[in-house]
Amino acid sequence: MKLDKRKLLGPLFKPLSKIKHSRASRILVAMTWLPSQILRAHYNRPFFAVDISSSKGMGAVLTEALLMCQYAEENELIPKIISTNPLYASNVGCDFISLYLGLAEQSELPSLCYMRFRTLWSFYHLKFTDHLSITLANRLFWTYFAPRPVILDKVDNVLMNIPDHKFSLSIHYRGTDKALEAPLVHFELYEKAVHNHQLGGGSIQSIFLATDDENFETFVRQRFPHTQFTTYNLGTSVDTSRGRHFSNMSPEDKAIESLVNMFLLAAAPTCIRGASYMSAISKILNPELQTITLNRTHWGSSGFPELEILAEEDIALNLAHQLGAL
Repeated sequence: MKLDKRKLLGPLFKPLSKIKHSRASRILVAMTWLPSQILRAHYNRPFFAVDISSSKGMGAVLTEALLMCQYAEENELIPKIISTNPLYASNVGCDFISLYLGLAEQSELPSLCYMRFRTLWSFYHLKFTDHLSITLANRLFWTYFAPRPVILDKVDNVLMNIPDHKFSLSIHYRGTDKALEAPLVHFELYEKAVHNHQLGGGSIQSIFLATDDENFETFVRQRFPHTQFTTYNLGTSVDTSRGRHFSNMSPEDKAIESLVNMFLLAAAPTCIRGASYMSAISKILNPELQTITLNRTHWGSSGFPELEILAEEDIALNLAHQLGAL
């Protein structure tokens, strides 16, 4: 959709997009919802009931859900986060999160009037934190969004055929419309990062590769012909100019594919990645995962959890330099 608008609007796309995403514009939209949001919040107590309803990728949904869970805990509320995001919900208005993540409800919930959430600005009036430590995010994820068997079984089936049930390395390359959020990384930089991983004593015997770019997959397989590559894709996207979550694949396939890829990217000691919510969630799933991030978003990777991931990488890099100087 974004690429279609860019073509249609031409030189007007950039200034109009800047206006749409400006602080003033987002606060204005948030304020129009404010009376309804306040009434719903009061009605739902002691639950903090939120519906992430807008179209966005799985990683963005989970990132926002974690921030909301933290707000709920800080305010002694019970988080109840759903998402009717049409990219992953099979039926209009139905929650998809509970199909794949979270413990089954032990008792029937009261009738809740979910607050609408599109972006963090939707809850501007709450002023909740927009950053968490990776450790805290990990705890929140496994408390509220632990994977259900429909996801775990698929992850286990893949790892069953991998030595020690974990990969030597994972790689995440997002092409297509990701260029709207971050500059695309040249394929050769990924190749160099893999070689550096080897020089540092890392193995490339088995690599899990998550990518939406067939050209990158062909490139990396040709450059490392003796490596066992594993991918996990369901269905085929007709339009390869956009991310797979915006494709014509079924909502179920898109949801399962995305979640399984996150867990498999996390099933390695190191992940070479570009800035993206998908591999960022993998770091939250496995805080021990070392990351090597090869680009930054156009706004400086200042959001959660990119900022936290990059800070940890800087600490590791400084430590390596200090050890090398000894």
